[in-house]
Amino acid sequence: MEGFHSKVERIILPKINTIVLIIGAISFCLPFWWLLVNSFDEMANLGLKLPPVLWFREGSTGFANFINAFDAIPIVRYYLNTVLITVTVIVLQVFNCCFAGYAFAKGVFPGKRIFFILFLATMMIPFQLYMIPLYLVMNETGLVNTLFAIILPGIHSAFGVFLATQYIKGLPDSIFEAARIEGCSEARIFFTIVLPLSKPVIATLSVLTALACWNDFLWPYLVLLKESNFTITVGVSMFQQQNGGYMGNTLAVALLAIAPVVILYFFLQKFIIKGITTGATKH
Repeated sequence: MEGFHSKVERIILPKINTIVLIIGAISFCLPFWWLLVNSFDEMANLGLKLPPVLWFREGSTGFANFINAFDAIPIVRYYLNTVLITVTVIVLQVFNCCFAGYAFAKGVFPGKRIFFILFLATMMIPFQLYMIPLYLVMNETGLVNTLFAIILPGIHSAFGVFLATQYIKGLPDSIFEAARIEGCSEARIFFTIVLPLSKPVIATLSVLTALACWNDFLWPYLVLLKESNFTITVGVSMFQQQNGGYMGNTLAVALLAIAPVVILYFFLQKFIIKGITTGATKH
């Protein structure tokens, strides 16, 4: 009996786990494959078929859906707006998070632990709770319908501060003590020691921030009114509302919107996984 249990644990369970993981991977990848196939299928504009089409049909595949999408909306403009917002938010958010992380990790000031806990507690406040007050502030300052209305709320991140704090805590105190003995100011220590040694967390935070900015929809949808200021997610939504009957064109636009995110995740997934698992172990 004992040998049977040992055989089950060594041979059968690993195979079952592999089968379950394969089924899970297929279930996640299948919608993306369906999107890819139908975005190139001109017949999709006549209506989606049941059962769904999961392979390229001969004689009905081409770039007509993408050409129609480019003719209907300024996709390049949407891309440029989104890239500008994403890059700006990454630079400002990474700098602010590392700066605050250095203060919480190595700084000495009264109530540091309490302030840190209160700061992290803001992660539990849903965006929908302060969305209207934030909109009113942006409206009063005249920033509604500008890219600044998206950039400014994105330059801080409680999770980013937590990520930076956990990493900088692991840096040896002797480095900072030696720098202070040599007469370095805190600003010089931050720029010449903390930032160069924090490249892993900077890369991780940059990737996570890029994904969040690119996929953000609700806030840009609220504050952007002119089509020339739309991000790619808002542009896709508007296109779907206006051309919902032509699913092939809509799926082509959706593919163009998610392609950069999928490519980014494919090449930089190790940083995403590292960001998710950071804090699971003690420094």
